Amino acid sequence: MLQKHFRDGEMFDEIFKNAADLLGEEIPMPRITARQTHRSNVPSDSRASYYKRAVFVPFVDTCLSQLRERFGSHSARANKISLLLPSACVYCSFGDVRDSVEFYVKFLPGGVDAVKAEFLRWQSHWSRQEETARPRQLLIAFREATTLGTYPCTSILLRIFITLPVTNATGERSFSALKYLKNYLQSTMGQIRLNGLAHMYVNRDLRFKYDDVIHEFAVKSRRLSFV
Repeated sequence: MLQKHFRDGEMFDEIFKNAADLLGEEIPMPRITARQTHRSNVPSDSRASYYKRAVFVPFVDTCLSQLRERFGSHSARANKISLLLPSACVYCSFGDVRDSVEFYVKFLPGGVDAVKAEFLRWQSHWSRQEETARPRQLLIAFREATTLGTYPCTSILLRIFITLPVTNATGERSFSALKYLKNYLQSTMGQIRLNGLAHMYVNRDLRFKYDDVIHEFAVKSRRLSFV
């Protein structure tokens, strides 16, 4: 792995030299004491060895552990469930998702053969639809599988994938949206209105039917609930 080569090779010497050139002088080393507990106190005989042991090696080890955690066998198998999305299933085969099915087979009724038959029906259903009508989001795909009622295994797999997100970007995005919505000019905003605006901001890639919104304004009174 490239990161492991960085850790064990001579890449740090070049990085340290470039950092010193950018600083324009020798990089100072903190004072080393016998009983330091509030900062890194690794034994070293030079500036380069100190920063390699105290900064560079822990940083690379952290990156390696996070890569192993994210792209481990479990995560790789779970990520293959994304191929059940209607926008993707028409371009793949059951062999592409077999590992995920076998891994979660104890939660699926009928075994692998039943899931394979269901996958072929699911794939055939969406291949008959227009490309623009094939959902690309997990929640929409899960709702479609549940509404149709004849794809129980697909519904279970999509539910598993929804509850095992690969990243936490969606949750962080919702918190970032609050600073735009709940500011000091809108400090008296109610919870219902805030939830509605947050959903609109986070899911801003969805297409709204503006004619329906205009119709809603036309047929009802002016005191509307914007949720």
